[in-house]
Amino acid sequence: MTEKTETFELVFYGTSGWFDNTAGATSCAGITINDTDIVLFDLGTGTRKIETAAIHNKNLTLILSHLHLDHCYGLHILPLFRPASLTLIIHKDLKPYAETLFSYPFMKPRHELGFPVTLETVEDNLLAYPAFSIKTRALQHNTPVIGARLQINKTSITYCVDTRLCDAMLEITKDCDTLIIEASPLVGKKTNGYHLSLPELQKVLMATNAQKVIITHFGSLQYPDLESRKRLITTIKEYHHNVMPAYDGLVIRN
Repeated sequence: MTEKTETFELVFYGTSGWFDNTAGATSCAGITINDTDIVLFDLGTGTRKIETAAIHNKNLTLILSHLHLDHCYGLHILPLFRPASLTLIIHKDLKPYAETLFSYPFMKPRHELGFPVTLETVEDNLLAYPAFSIKTRALQHNTPVIGARLQINKTSITYCVDTRLCDAMLEITKDCDTLIIEASPLVGKKTNGYHLSLPELQKVLMATNAQKVIITHFGSLQYPDLESRKRLITTIKEYHHNVMPAYDGLVIRN
């Protein structure tokens, strides 16, 4: 008897960092799990590229790495998508700020959105749902931030952006099928101390067993166009056998 193969699509809606540029909008990626469930990683300006019908009447699970605006811009347009329900997963220390965002004057309060909203606060947790599970780890940024590993049956996808190198990051990125990780500056460029440097990104690439690595969240100043993103891949390709840059509209099928 042949084992049934899981089929789903990983779609990148926004792949730039901090602000939009000609290369793309800010961070947002999504996976349709089945006919009733969809998971989104972050909700930057790329949110506007999602077809509203793709989420309508589905159970939406939103993993917000943190609340910098290039990752949560799309919260105020959630009513356009009319999901059946929304589960928002966020670092526990950011709960009061998330509660504030879901209120006047920033957006409609929860009870006026037209769909139920559940706020799941996490740090180092494992959340189990009927069709998938999510493992989270607290990472290190200039604000509380989480990395997340989505497990769909035997397939795992890990998402880590906006963090310096730390043990928690190495742990959650080690054994996954697909790793989505933020870009580092190019050779000779420095970070502000809260993002991966090039040597740190290289270390993660060497340590992971991921079958595929997708680089996203390209800083808009250092990566103004798609050609500049390719220069980073040239710099790091010797550290992993299958690494590629993300771009808005990229679709990965398993």
